Amino acid sequence: MHIELVDSYYSQPLARTYLCDFSQVKHFFEYDPKQWLEYERRCRYLEKKPKKHLTELAGILKEFNLALGCGESTLHNIDLLKQGQALTIVTGQQPGILTGPLYTIYKAMGAVGLAQKLSVELKRHVIPVFWIGADDHDYEEINHIYIPTSKGPKKIALVKEAQGRVSVGNMPVPDINLLVQELEELLPPIGWKAEGINFIQQTAHQSTNLAEWFGKIMTFLFKDFGLVFINPVLPKIRNISAGLFNEAVTTAPEVNQQLQNGCHQILACGYSPQVQSEKNKLHLFLYNEHGCREALFYHGTSITNKENTKTWTKDQLALLCLTNPELFSPDVVLRPIVQEDLLPVLAYVAGPGEINYLALFKEVFRHFHMKMPIIFPRPNITLIEPLMEKLIKKYNIPLEYLSISLENFLENHLRKTDELGIDKIFDNFRSLLKQKHGEILRELLTLDPNLKGYGKDNLGRLLKRVNSFQEKAMQYHRKNNQIAIQQIQKIQHMTYPMGQWQERTYNIFPYAMKYGLQMIKSIYNLLDIMDTRHKIIFLD
Repeated sequence: MHIELVDSYYSQPLARTYLCDFSQVKHFFEYDPKQWLEYERRCRYLEKKPKKHLTELAGILKEFNLALGCGESTLHNIDLLKQGQALTIVTGQQPGILTGPLYTIYKAMGAVGLAQKLSVELKRHVIPVFWIGADDHDYEEINHIYIPTSKGPKKIALVKEAQGRVSVGNMPVPDINLLVQELEELLPPIGWKAEGINFIQQTAHQSTNLAEWFGKIMTFLFKDFGLVFINPVLPKIRNISAGLFNEAVTTAPEVNQQLQNGCHQILACGYSPQVQSEKNKLHLFLYNEHGCREALFYHGTSITNKENTKTWTKDQLALLCLTNPELFSPDVVLRPIVQEDLLPVLAYVAGPGEINYLALFKEVFRHFHMKMPIIFPRPNITLIEPLMEKLIKKYNIPLEYLSISLENFLENHLRKTDELGIDKIFDNFRSLLKQKHGEILRELLTLDPNLKGYGKDNLGRLLKRVNSFQEKAMQYHRKNNQIAIQQIQKIQHMTYPMGQWQERTYNIFPYAMKYGLQMIKSIYNLLDIMDTRHKIIFLD
């Protein structure tokens, strides 16, 4: 296994600027992630922050992580947190089945690597924490994975249908037999496959909900890394957040106003806000009697659900936050605030989409008397299997093309292999046709000037026939190069599937089953966490 590096290219303009020219967007954030002095400044800020509820939180984390099957290094890190000796590097993701897209794994690697690096550089305990986004209710987003095949990504999904806006952390694990059957059919019978299939079935049967299943799988994959998992849906953790929920209610509509200000500032700089400010939104959900999340909206001194079928006074809802905090769930705006309230967050490892929406929240953090943590870009990785490496070398494909579309490369390749020069032949043909047609038309205009319009239409029809002839010739050329086309398209299926980065599409299990679990540690050991360039990793 070896690694090559190419420049990263985020499609989102704000995130791209954050990565390449931070000075242009620094006013949206508190710290520059590339400056070591900023980490020391953040440490000084956290030293002054009250270390409330860490003992209680550590007890909850220990119980939860033990239930997931954690190792001694994780328990040691939880003890450091309990004693107030540790700062945290946090990352997170909603709990997709079988860990979801590859970038979930890379986020975890980023948190572990940055914690390890900062522990050495700052000479203090820094531990990695993974926030399981169990509040999320978008079941359709997390109920499937894609398997790489030579013909493109193959989607396999759980058969259970979505049941309203139920949080994934409260959703039981459905029947996985069909998913496992499809997985077995699609993957070759080599490596860790048999053990992997058994592991998937075993953990599914042991889990009471999808978030727990996700946590068990992630804990197994990162057992030797000391990664601590937190599930914010747990009632005991909700109890710790009661005061924050209460403040969000009592100070409404200020949070929404700060978000609107952030959106206006982003727009003024020519960027599009990742999160749209919705009028009168409270940014808290309330679980109804069916266990579904209902968005809340304020109207003067009263608060209602979206349909206006339920109403509370602000005082009633504020009191409910304190007496029954397990009924509440933060939205995307308040989630990082809850995280900041619970943990001493030195840095958050974020993907490009998260960088975009966190840029809106600087004043929201300050509203709650907090500072946004350092936002550190997660690793971007493309995995290359041995057969793909051979094809890449065969066609001399530049590595930077592997994180973008190969369509232009393919068209250039077809032009280079066109020994006849089809484009040139037809360019000359059109040029001669226009010349001769012009000569004839000039002579015919002596008969009647009205022939000019007819002549123009005639030329247009002739050129269309020439273009059609050229397209037919190109079809034959493509047919003669069908093997090359199929092989280059296969590379694209594997490296840039569905028009996006590989890490946003494929899942870790097809690779882990084929190459063995040690690949995760091998990939991690290749990473220089401070190098934010795109990593091209060639598997053995």
